[in-house]
Amino acid sequence: MDRVLQGCGGLSLLTPPDRDAAHAVIAGVEEMCRRRRVEVPDCLRRSIYHVLAEELLTNAGLLALEPADVVRATIYNGSLAVLFGGEFACFRDTPWVLRHAAMGYPSDPAGFLRGVIELVETLGHDPEFACFGETPWVLRHAAVNHRSDPARFLRAVIGQVGALSQDPEFAALRDTPWVLQSAAINHPSDPAAFLRGVTARIHALMQEPEFVSLRDTPWVLRYAAIGYSDPAVFLRGVIEQIGVLGDDPEFACFKDAPWVLRCAAIGHRSNPSAFLRSVVRRVDALRNDPEFACFRETPWLLQYAAIYYSSDVGGYLRRVTAQVNALLRSPEFKSLKGTPWILWRAVIGYPSDPIGYLRGVDRTVTQLTYDPEFACFKEMPGLLRYAAAGYRSDARTYLRRRARPTGPVGDKRPSSAGNRGRSKKRPRR
Repeated sequence: MDRVLQGCGGLSLLTPPDRDAAHAVIAGVEEMCRRRRVEVPDCLRRSIYHVLAEELLTNAGLLALEPADVVRATIYNGSLAVLFGGEFACFRDTPWVLRHAAMGYPSDPAGFLRGVIELVETLGHDPEFACFGETPWVLRHAAVNHRSDPARFLRAVIGQVGALSQDPEFAALRDTPWVLQSAAINHPSDPAAFLRGVTARIHALMQEPEFVSLRDTPWVLRYAAIGYSDPAVFLRGVIEQIGVLGDDPEFACFKDAPWVLRCAAIGHRSNPSAFLRSVVRRVDALRNDPEFACFRETPWLLQYAAIYYSSDVGGYLRRVTAQVNALLRSPEFKSLKGTPWILWRAVIGYPSDPIGYLRGVDRTVTQLTYDPEFACFKEMPGLLRYAAAGYRSDARTYLRRRARPTGPVGDKRPSSAGNRGRSKKRPRR
């Protein structure tokens, strides 16, 4: 066998561990042929060995694994390139799922992935797990790692997140529940200690002048602090990528939706342009659908649905519309009828408890209205509502920034452009 490999070009340069893996693949295929009583002609043996060894090394490179880790998958399937496109394109940004399939289910990794896709779709349509609409990775984690009873796992996560969100120590993280979900899932033994470390890293990042443009999008800082050992390097890359995408005429339609560019730069780092093109196609299809004509003036909602509910955009839009209409008819939220975007935010951003979110907004607006520190905003109820709804965890800090002098020194009046509470767009600083 060694003599054959030595005659196969570059394969003669294999390191001892890789050579052992190649031997294992070849031996496995030989044994499979023997059991099935298939004769391997001597004249083809060298070519077959060469192909098997090449497939082994290619599979290892595609999955970022050692050749020894993909021996069994190579024996059963040959090339695993089929896992990297087509029906499995949804795993392009989660290569760990592909590695899990190849190593844990080597005889049929494609069948395992199809099962994951089906299970994620089933869980995503279950109203009990609507709170994971913006964090499909949680559903994917449950489908991959808790196949026997993913629903039970998700219920445990919901319970843990509920307990963390009630802890005053982590009040600043309530508006990004995915941070709490990450703590509950990845650090189940002591999620509180993990969150304390995250909070400390976020505070340090917010003090850095180079990241001042991200202070109004704290979720980006939280994402960096959670997922990267060097969050500063990650954030520099994100800022650079957003700049490139924003300057591309092809994506000019997202000029007023920088959050979409951030989503592409952060969540689809391997190919953000392809992701944005797919969003454009789905949004255009929705715009041209007479059923959703009422959303043509709210492109952000179509974009949101196209990004997070691509498997059933129409069903999602019908559900949230019905919920918002029910809230509009409720006497309890009469004061919010002039700012319907808050109702949409409640239904979309807090699907598990939109009513609780709206009651919290009402309480915060009342507190801000009677707080002497913010008396300068008393005639700007729209801005107070915007602060309470958009900066739920720290509305006061946002208003303090808005109250800083914008004209000559000593002029502490807020900008006349500040009263934009009725607009969906974020007020300019």
